[in-house]
Amino acid sequence: MMDIISQNEVDFFIEHIKESKLNELGSKIWYDNHDRLQKLNQQATLDASKGGEEYIKDQLISYGKVSIIVHEAICVAIWREKVLPELLCIIPNPTQSFTLYFILFHETVAVGLLQKILFHEEGVQSLGNYALDLFDHIIFAITHIAIGNTNNFQICSKITDMPVEDEIIEHKHKIQFEVGICCIGIMFNMLLHIKNLSLSVTTRMTTNNDVPMLICQLLNVKPWIKLENKKKYIFQENSWKIMNETNNIIPKQEAHLWLSLHEFFTSEQLRKSYEITQFRKKNLMQLQHLLNDSVLDQIPPLIHFRQCLYQLSLTEVSTRFKRTLIMELNAEIRPTILNTYTKQWKKIARTQVVYLFGNDSYDVAKSLSETYEHIDDFEAKENICAHCRQPAKNRCSKCKKQWYCSRKCQVTNWDKHKIICQ
Repeated sequence: MMDIISQNEVDFFIEHIKESKLNELGSKIWYDNHDRLQKLNQQATLDASKGGEEYIKDQLISYGKVSIIVHEAICVAIWREKVLPELLCIIPNPTQSFTLYFILFHETVAVGLLQKILFHEEGVQSLGNYALDLFDHIIFAITHIAIGNTNNFQICSKITDMPVEDEIIEHKHKIQFEVGICCIGIMFNMLLHIKNLSLSVTTRMTTNNDVPMLICQLLNVKPWIKLENKKKYIFQENSWKIMNETNNIIPKQEAHLWLSLHEFFTSEQLRKSYEITQFRKKNLMQLQHLLNDSVLDQIPPLIHFRQCLYQLSLTEVSTRFKRTLIMELNAEIRPTILNTYTKQWKKIARTQVVYLFGNDSYDVAKSLSETYEHIDDFEAKENICAHCRQPAKNRCSKCKKQWYCSRKCQVTNWDKHKIICQ
């Protein structure tokens, strides 16, 4: 596969990438930033798949830009929480959803790029004090999929049959789920390189946020498995697939959770500061029945973790745990953004409505068509009809990008597709 961008373009993009301003999300200025980040993410994915030099990771670290990518993920998350509801109040019946989708998808791009960077020890080191900001963000995202509030989207739903407002909410929930899954990988990478993180982060893991209990919840509810229309689906390799009951291959996110527990309890630094209460012991013991031969065969390090659980079962719960007094650092990015725009959410929404739903929004879609031309190369999924969301074998003869299952669906969808067809 040919490169998405050249090495010179990589250098230029990284040198000029900058923090987005929340009140400019969706503007023409912001789309330039989004376009660069998305192309960097696509090229980084391609480089990683080749198993060669990861030039983008090295340059992002060298230019000191990793903290900016953390900022991008957090900025969009705050916009989703604070501004999106205000936008939908101002325009309860929007005419299109793609401009909002691009903003929401920006978080997916940011966390995807971070996961590739943090796979390496030097990537985790490059976070510096911003590791705390990232850790708070990923725990928030993972907790969302653990409690299930945003997991009620439909896998095979006909999005085009929904009112546009419902379509936006559906996109929001799907993206939040995918971000949460990606954040599981980031959490594992941070635990894997725990020695490179500050005491404030490890305190967050053991005290402020109970990482082992969060993982226990996820391993029990398995939000990456859904039942829909009497069919069981599994989220695997970045897409939903019909689950083969005879195929016991563990999806990557589940493996990351098991390995995260293994790293947690083999880290002396974390284990010593984690108080084993009766509640925690009970939940950890319940994992034993999940550690069957199939799991142990696929993830051999869990044999050692099972031994740890057995030893824990023989250990008396301590009632005299003495918590060490620690001077903690505070996260910077989220509080700074919230303080900058506090009480301005409605005003920002009123300003953004003009360019998110105005005539210029169609020009935006066309300008990004090249960026998203390659996106299917990085998602292992079958071709889906743009109208009815069923498997498709035919695509638009003009742009060669949009897929349809029938001529009828293509004709029905033309009013939407002609905006970006070229």
